[in-house]
Amino acid sequence: MRGQWPLATTIWPEGFIHFAGITHLILGIVGLILGALLVIWWTQQTGRWYAIFAGTLLFSMVLNVAAYYLFVVPPHSAGCIDLCPGRVGFPLPFASLSTAGSAQIYIGDFLLNLLLLWLLLFGGVVLWRILSEAVQLSERGLRFRLLSFVTFVLLSWGLLPRYLSPPAAQVSGDQLRLSVNARRAAETTYGVTGLWVHRLALEDIRYVPVETPDAFGDIDKPQAQVCMRGYTYFYLPWRRYRVRLDQTGVTPLNFQELSLTGSCWQP
Repeated sequence: MRGQWPLATTIWPEGFIHFAGITHLILGIVGLILGALLVIWWTQQTGRWYAIFAGTLLFSMVLNVAAYYLFVVPPHSAGCIDLCPGRVGFPLPFASLSTAGSAQIYIGDFLLNLLLLWLLLFGGVVLWRILSEAVQLSERGLRFRLLSFVTFVLLSWGLLPRYLSPPAAQVSGDQLRLSVNARRAAETTYGVTGLWVHRLALEDIRYVPVETPDAFGDIDKPQAQVCMRGYTYFYLPWRRYRVRLDQTGVTPLNFQELSLTGSCWQP
């Protein structure tokens, strides 16, 4: 359990928490207190506060389960000495993927992610209530209310991938440079991102030997292939994209669009 104090590792049973550390647990306690204050605020606003609480909690559970299928970082070698296990979940990971393809869900991480999603939803409902009272939404026409809902709720939520990065393989140094160059090539040279695909997330980097000897004698340096996952509106995964860079890791040589199923390296 990375990032935890030794005392924390003895509190929880094996397999309960894997990704969260002491900081996450403290923030979880603060989140529970904040959630209780929001519930108290709602009890003072309406007698149907329980319906709002239950509705946001149920929707948060649906989103948490959906995150298991939507936000996947497969086992990868990028940023690792050997092949690293993958992870599942967003905004916080709550399951790991072995190199054999099996998944293990950690209940503590799952509940922390559920709490975070519920706080975001519950806080969003509070913000919507404040804004609707500010513009006297209940006294407006149906067209204005629908337009307000589409603008402030659906559109802002649907465009979140443009502003918040989905989970990706963590790299540094030269691999970070390669991933940035590949992403820029996909976005500008090949026009992947735009009206439909809003964000590219790194999945893996692999190296292949050059097919022809280099004219300047650098024949031993391999070429990098960078695999990325594209996300469209509402963080829905769309396609995989594989960019092949030259030996310098700057110029793109090849681009392929792949499906989400299987491995990015399968022919």
